[in-house]
Amino acid sequence: MKKCVLGDVAICHDNRRVPLSAAQRANRKGPYRYYGAQVVIDHIDDYLFDGEYLLIAEDGENLRSQKQDIANLASGKFWVNNHAHIIQTNDACDLRYLKYLLNLTDISGYVTGSAQPKLSQESMMGIRLSLPDISDQRKISAVLSAIEDKI
Repeated sequence: MKKCVLGDVAICHDNRRVPLSAAQRANRKGPYRYYGAQVVIDHIDDYLFDGEYLLIAEDGENLRSQKQDIANLASGKFWVNNHAHIIQTNDACDLRYLKYLLNLTDISGYVTGSAQPKLSQESMMGIRLSLPDISDQRKISAVLSAIEDKI
């Protein structure tokens, strides 16, 4: 197992996020998914991202409780507001494996804020990970994805 931090294997695209208010979105209805911190919250007429990315919640109660996944895959064409971090991985880490790993990781030590829990980009990139070899990551994520698809 290789010990590292998320910043060693992740490429962050937060600088490409553009939040739109509900009023702005009301005038821009369309086919593209508009993501908030956890899920799709609307559909609009344009997209910022095209490909496969990992969206990691930046704020909200779920960061503390982890009742829902904090990391979710988004693929195709979509838009993301400023409540989710947008990540891709380098050659040392499988994106799907990272999703499963982060959703099983206790991130409480990286979350700040009492009234509104927040996972800053700096804290997120410092999350400690133990990663198996990339070929093992791909095998594990393939099995888990197949199970998830059946559910």
